[in-house]
Amino acid sequence: MNNPYDADYPIIHQIDQLPYGPESRALIDQAIQQAEETNDNVLGYAARMRLTETAHMMGDTDAMLSSFGWCLGMHDSDPVQFPLSTEAGEELLFHYKWMPGRLTTNPGFSLQQIDDIHHDMERRYREAGASQNGVLQSKFSTAMYTGRLEDARALQAARNATEEDDFSHCAACVRNEDAWFAQLDGNEEEAIRIYDEIFDNNLSCGEEPETSEGEVLLPYLRAGRWTDARAAHLRSYRVARSSPDMFSVVANSLIFCAITGNEARGLALLERNIHNLANDPLNRSAHFEGLLAVGVLLDAVTAAGYGSETVRGAESRALTNIWGESPSGNPAAHAHPEESPSSNPSAASHLPVSAQGTLWTAETLAPVAWRAAEKLAVEFDARNGNDFFTRRLVEARALRDEHYDVPLDNDTFRAPEPTANIPTTAEGWCERAIVFLMSGEADAAKSAIEEGLRLPIDDKRAALLGASIRVQQALGNPTGAEEAHNQRVAELRASGRTGTADLEQRLGMFLYEDNNPLRANILRDELEKARQNDSDDEVVVELLVTNAEAVLTGNDRSASLEWAHGLVSEALTRTTVSDPHGIQPSIRLLYAHLLLNLNRVEEALVELDALTDSTQRPRVRIPALTIRSQLYGATNNGDAGAALGDELISLQTSFGNRTGTITACILTASLLSSASRNAEAAQRIRYALTQAKLAEYSDTAGLSMLLGRYLHYSGEPDIALEHLDEAYRAMLQSDTDPAVLADILYLMGEASRAIGEDGLAFGAWQEAWENATAAEDNPQLLRVGFALGTLLSRYNNEDALTIFAATVETARVLDDPQTLAIALQHLGGTQGQFEQEEGLTSLDEALSIASQLESPWLVADITDTKARVLHALERVEEAASLALQAADGYASALDADAAARSELFVARLLAEKSRSDEAAAMYQSARERVSTESEIWVTVSLELAEALEALGRHSEAAVIRAEVDTQSSSRE
Repeated sequence: MNNPYDADYPIIHQIDQLPYGPESRALIDQAIQQAEETNDNVLGYAARMRLTETAHMMGDTDAMLSSFGWCLGMHDSDPVQFPLSTEAGEELLFHYKWMPGRLTTNPGFSLQQIDDIHHDMERRYREAGASQNGVLQSKFSTAMYTGRLEDARALQAARNATEEDDFSHCAACVRNEDAWFAQLDGNEEEAIRIYDEIFDNNLSCGEEPETSEGEVLLPYLRAGRWTDARAAHLRSYRVARSSPDMFSVVANSLIFCAITGNEARGLALLERNIHNLANDPLNRSAHFEGLLAVGVLLDAVTAAGYGSETVRGAESRALTNIWGESPSGNPAAHAHPEESPSSNPSAASHLPVSAQGTLWTAETLAPVAWRAAEKLAVEFDARNGNDFFTRRLVEARALRDEHYDVPLDNDTFRAPEPTANIPTTAEGWCERAIVFLMSGEADAAKSAIEEGLRLPIDDKRAALLGASIRVQQALGNPTGAEEAHNQRVAELRASGRTGTADLEQRLGMFLYEDNNPLRANILRDELEKARQNDSDDEVVVELLVTNAEAVLTGNDRSASLEWAHGLVSEALTRTTVSDPHGIQPSIRLLYAHLLLNLNRVEEALVELDALTDSTQRPRVRIPALTIRSQLYGATNNGDAGAALGDELISLQTSFGNRTGTITACILTASLLSSASRNAEAAQRIRYALTQAKLAEYSDTAGLSMLLGRYLHYSGEPDIALEHLDEAYRAMLQSDTDPAVLADILYLMGEASRAIGEDGLAFGAWQEAWENATAAEDNPQLLRVGFALGTLLSRYNNEDALTIFAATVETARVLDDPQTLAIALQHLGGTQGQFEQEEGLTSLDEALSIASQLESPWLVADITDTKARVLHALERVEEAASLALQAADGYASALDADAAARSELFVARLLAEKSRSDEAAAMYQSARERVSTESEIWVTVSLELAEALEALGRHSEAAVIRAEVDTQSSSRE
């Protein structure tokens, strides 16, 4: 007989290596198909046992029920070949526990059917010698979720009196259902007690503790535990958002946002997750929970004055069956009959707006959600024989009267889109085209040119056609570029600009073929001829500028920047005398570029400051603002740079140039961050994200990463983590450089550490280390290595030694003495932590490097580390001596707190040796080094008081404690 768990079925082993998700599900489906094609029921049994569990975790009720039924039938037909318990750990009886609950979620299954499966489950458990505890828990759960609370109470008592075994539900799930029962029973105080027990004892399973964290939000708010509610919301949403089957947990967060003044955030969360509402077509109770949350949230959004906000994603075909109506108000049954969710659950893709017509808004969708929830309530109550669902709906509607002030984020509703200025002249359209072209928006530039050329003939048609050449090149259309060139020559000739027309006709596309290797010599020859022939200033200026641009862009490497500077200076002189086409500002911009490249910064600033004036044309002002703001940033004047950046955002917005606006937002945010104005930086990136979504911008993940970065820097690590995680998941779907992945993972680790999630931090930094290694990114390896090694050492994990050893080698490669000294210090300290003598060798090398660097503080810090290593090696006297040396070094480097910490270390060593007099003196010395405002002052003072007590100096100890109490009161 084949064994479904041996090497004959490598696909099964492959499945077992994967987490629950689309990849493992695809492999299971492949295994089932293989089994059916070969008529191999053993393989089919192995695959379907895994399908039952995977479908349960992914919210596919249909697949879960059918695969379980198939496996149960096979077991009954041949219990030997298809056993209840398999070698790989699957348990058919364990799967049984999920079945009644899933039948409960759909009113199409009767209570009798649920009872029947419980009877069968009870019999099978008894025959297998299993405890009835799991059966009673399942009965308790179904009684509770069908609103039969008295029955549930009796079943809960019976379960508590029945012995547990391996087929009992896990502790996390049992306590969660007990807490939810207490909540339904009106005892929120008891519910909170149980939820706290879950959190305090770190109880977890597949959907815990995030389910409990979502359910406890309302009780926490009502109990005034707003900080706990905020934290629970952020934690539960962070986990639930990545699981298609956890919209009910997201639903709790939507309600939280609705009643805490975070309506904009709630709408954003709804839009990100709304597609998951239709994840499991059979789970109608999940639809009910989701509809209640949607109704509560959208009513709150409307009450806040934003009822006209579009609910993006709500128009999905997969959701029409949930709403019961289409956006236009027609019944869903007639909206898309060929692809209704009931017949095709996978049809979840969104239609283009043009194909769908009207979209849902908050004020139009809210009543639809309530009506759909009411319909479900009627169906469930009819099945259950009570009014449980109707009462829950009434309670949800009553939430509109509950309000708690728990500010979360600076999420705002989408501001009305500013109206772009529409040109009325050919010159205006030409300006618009060039602005779009500078942002890489060739299609928009092409449209602007076409609009300009439709206007009556004026002296700007030649300029429009010149821009058209560049646009056609950008679009990869050389034929179109040549056609535009011919039209430009004709226009130049028709407008009397014969000299320029002759030049451009003679040179043809050489003027525009920037990378043509023959171009530079031809342009220089033409310039000399024009000078010798005393050609028109317009002709000479065009050649002067074109030659200088070729040098500046690197397309003419045979000439110098000084030569180009001379050309532009001549062009400026000529246009000062005559500039009929107003090109001198553009030449001055080129002149400023050259001055910067020649490192003549002060002269360049004079030019740029003039060109940023509001009277300048946008084609000049936009790049001038960009360069000037960047220069402010380079000189650590982020405030001034950000002010210009905001002007740049406003200017790009006035053109409706989304790409340009996004670029300006990114620049301005960087400048704001450099000025420690990270909350404002985050606001600019939020606006960039709204523009990106409207423009179908390709790098929204990069923007989300920036948003997460600035939120983290502004003191919002928990919210930052949401955006960083969103960006990371998006990047994983594309071919992202591992160096970029390492960067975002490092940030995710930092944010996780900041909120006390060390497990998340470890996972993020571990992956960051792997990606930085793959990218051979040594600076990133050092940054990640220091963070990961420190975290590991904090938990006494010897892997820290490997990480720090690698950082030392990386620092050697970089040939950075200070970084090498710090890496050796970390390695030596960790070696000492694990009582390795090699730590002293590492620290001695670090000390030698720090001494050569003449860095007194670093020498003191490494000396302090060495003292602690000596203590770990039980060389106490040497440790004390070095610590005192470190204290003196810190003091000479003006770090009083660090000096006090070194002396505190010595005082503790003396106290351990019962040398109380010396310890008290050392405590006193440490105390005198720092002000009463220092955090270490309190610690030193309290330990000094203990030392004095040990010496019988009770009155002195009392005085010191009184001083601490006084200082603590003043801080409050």
